[in-house]
Amino acid sequence: MSGPFGRRLVVAAIAAVLAVPIFFLAIRALTAWRQGYSWAEMDWEGKGHTSIADFLRAPEVGKRPIEVNGVSCVEYFRYRDGATVRTDCPP
Repeated sequence: MSGPFGRRLVVAAIAAVLAVPIFFLAIRALTAWRQGYSWAEMDWEGKGHTSIADFLRAPEVGKRPIEVNGVSCVEYFRYRDGATVRTDCPP
């Protein structure tokens, strides 16, 4: 295939292949944003900064109040299995 029709077909095929991961990332980012976490809260591993990967992981993490040694804290947990990601207690 050569000529303008062939080039258009190649461009359309490449666009279609790229559209799937772009759509997935856009939906993932929208879902992460709608979780309502602040940028600092999304530092799931306590590295001192939030990465794009941390941001994109936000839809997988829930938040619930807990009590630790009589202190009201916030626990972040994975929806998948309920495992604790991080616990934040006031100083």
